[in-house]
Amino acid sequence: MNESAPRPGELESLFLIPREYARIFLKGLMNLIYDVEVQGVENVPESSGGVIVSNHTDNLDVIVQGTAVSRKIVYLGKYELFHPQEPFLELLKDPSFEHFPLSLVKAGLKTTFDAIGGYQGKTLLNWGGVPILRSHNITDSKSAAKYYEDLENYMVDLVQKGELISVYPEGTRSEDGKLGSFKALAAKIAIRAGVPIIPSGIHGAWRMTKLDSFLTGKVFKTKIVYKIGRPIFPAEFPNEPLKRSAKLLTEELERRVAELSGADLPNSQEDSSNGNRNL
Repeated sequence: MNESAPRPGELESLFLIPREYARIFLKGLMNLIYDVEVQGVENVPESSGGVIVSNHTDNLDVIVQGTAVSRKIVYLGKYELFHPQEPFLELLKDPSFEHFPLSLVKAGLKTTFDAIGGYQGKTLLNWGGVPILRSHNITDSKSAAKYYEDLENYMVDLVQKGELISVYPEGTRSEDGKLGSFKALAAKIAIRAGVPIIPSGIHGAWRMTKLDSFLTGKVFKTKIVYKIGRPIFPAEFPNEPLKRSAKLLTEELERRVAELSGADLPNSQEDSSNGNRNL
């Protein structure tokens, strides 16, 4: 066997676009289409570990954040983004592909789907992506609990090694542009790792990647503002047991992200008059 030839699975790596080239290209493209304003980049640590959180209104949020910050950011992304070929490969298992004439194209289609999916997956990994399974993709509650425990431990280890990770604490994109309630994962990672957590907020990106926004011309030079706030350092974290501390820190993050993004607080906090105001 020719040792210089790419091994299976390596071919896609030959065509990976370096992250910095992609960042520069996407930043230029963004500024050509939208009117993007970024504030507070100096609040992002240059090299040490940290957790950056933001509201999540559109797929555009990740691009705005990723092009605003020069250092690599590690992102959590749904598993399907890293394996887009799987639904198509399942389709090829249909018995109809075992018979003429579909049988003639089955092998070619499989190779094509594997190549495209492999390239996308490797590119996202190369740019800092981490695939995660949604809870509904896991067969039972015990397995789900163990999976998310392992994921949390993995993220804690990453930031302790100096990585900057991005978490969207709402857990999904907003359907109506409003701020949703935050989950405590980001706060727990920062507390356990002893690293700063940086609140940020984006305004103006909601529905800006939807087809109707392009067809109507709404996207062009729409003002999008991304504000990065002052970090909350470990010395400022609530001095409470982990669960309670994460809850208080998460509530404070909701308030700060709401202020930075110009959004209203989620219903869960609208009636709260106290909270942890000492952060």
